[in-house]
Amino acid sequence: MKVRSGCSQYPSLLQIFIIVFYVLNTVMTYIHIMILEEHTAHYIIFSILLSISGYFCIKTTICDPTDSYVIQQQKSRGTPFDYEEHQLNQFCELCIAYVKETTKHCKQCNRCCEDFDHHCRWINNCVGGKNYKQFIGMIVFTFIILIYSIIVNGRVISQYNKQELETLTIYSKYKRSLLIITIVLLVLETIASLLLLQLIVFHIYLWKKGISTYEYIIQRRSKQVQPSNFSEFNIINNQESKMDIIKNNREQEEQSVVFRKDKEKQASQIYTNSELMKKDESLCSSKKNSQSILQKRKLTQGDSDDSQKEGVINFFSQRIQSNVDLRLQSRQMNTIDVKTPEITQFQ
Repeated sequence: MKVRSGCSQYPSLLQIFIIVFYVLNTVMTYIHIMILEEHTAHYIIFSILLSISGYFCIKTTICDPTDSYVIQQQKSRGTPFDYEEHQLNQFCELCIAYVKETTKHCKQCNRCCEDFDHHCRWINNCVGGKNYKQFIGMIVFTFIILIYSIIVNGRVISQYNKQELETLTIYSKYKRSLLIITIVLLVLETIASLLLLQLIVFHIYLWKKGISTYEYIIQRRSKQVQPSNFSEFNIINNQESKMDIIKNNREQEEQSVVFRKDKEKQASQIYTNSELMKKDESLCSSKKNSQSILQKRKLTQGDSDDSQKEGVINFFSQRIQSNVDLRLQSRQMNTIDVKTPEITQFQ
């Protein structure tokens, strides 16, 4: 099985940036120490701090934090492994191995990290039980180096217009460019030192709580998912108000249905009355037609002239009367408004 560490994987952009920044800061700090009065003591102090910080950086980066039981099982494939003897209750389907409860599979590294804390993108490696102490030493001594570099670079910028800088051959040639680089480094060092201070305080908090970074993140997510008692009370009240609104809507719907049925009944009664009137009219018209036919027959079949004249007079008088009746009925029909109920009225 190959050793997998921060150096064996493809370097990330953050890892390349931190290496360049670290080397450039070290070179510029050594150059600026020569301007200080006690440069020998500063060289010794800075070299000791740099060696300790470099040691912890290298140890944290090249360490393989893979679970030792996973390595053991992958080396001895085909042979039986007694996971009950080692009290391994979890099984990783990606690594195909039994692991401890504190072991977690890292997606970035694609391996099971023993006592997993977090994946550090700056070193491109996981931080777990095998390299957690080295990681704490790395961030602490890197923070001290940054504070030391800030003090040195600040003193150099304050002495920029003095003759001490002109005595150095490097500053006599590249005075402005080195000053710009120093100012940029000073800004980056200040930002990095603040971030490292926050990280140190955070890990002190985790140490007091007795939890890892992964467990802290899981706890925060669970708190966000599970609301507080007050929010639960609000949710219950909202649910009750929603149920009341649903009941009111249902009652309104039932009332609208009843109102619609009543309107439909009224409309059907008006419709039936209009049908009866039409039937009466049809009967009257049929009677009048039959009477007119009989009268026509009488007119055509009458014997005397007087009877024919009387029949003609009766015929035209009845015809005029029927026209008058029809006009009156049409006016009555126009006064009756038969409206079908619209659906929008009940919504």
